[in-house]
Amino acid sequence: MINKRNAMVVCALSVFELACSSSGSRYRDTAILERPPTLALQQNTQNSNVVVDDSIEPKKKHPGLNSIVTLLDDEPKRVLIKQPITEAWRTLGMALKQSDIKITDYEKGKYNYYVNYHAQGILTNALHFLNEEESKTIYLLTLVSQGDDTIVQSELANRNEQKSQNADGVVIKVGDDSEDLIESIYHLLRDDVKTE
Repeated sequence: MINKRNAMVVCALSVFELACSSSGSRYRDTAILERPPTLALQQNTQNSNVVVDDSIEPKKKHPGLNSIVTLLDDEPKRVLIKQPITEAWRTLGMALKQSDIKITDYEKGKYNYYVNYHAQGILTNALHFLNEEESKTIYLLTLVSQGDDTIVQSELANRNEQKSQNADGVVIKVGDDSEDLIESIYHLLRDDVKTE
């Protein structure tokens, strides 16, 4: 004897089977389904097993500006950015924020950045390690418009204020690493800055 509940389950399964097996079912008709795109592939005539796909651009290995930046070796060294001054101002600011060169102040109207920087040589790092407080060497980066391009130059911000003391209170004169700073900025802009 079949109870009422089993009869309902059998009836529901029969209806479900009938619905799925009908010839007009939308699940059997695949004509309306989306097809994957067909890629245009080129075959090399010398080796038919090699397929070249030109539809994807290769990604850059380094995110830097490459040929837009040039290091000018005149005295003193300067960096040429092939961008108008307002765009170069933003690019340099972005590069400084992505590096270990700390912006201490800026004057946007004059296109000046004041940065804290010390050279990365072994001797310099040892001296900074022996100095218990961080170096207070502040450099002035000035952007100057030159037609459609921009020149970046560096100098000590104020020589009279550039002092550092070691743990014993002895005043140490600060060396001028502005040329090293310019080279660091050049490599940072050319190779490492992420502009996106």
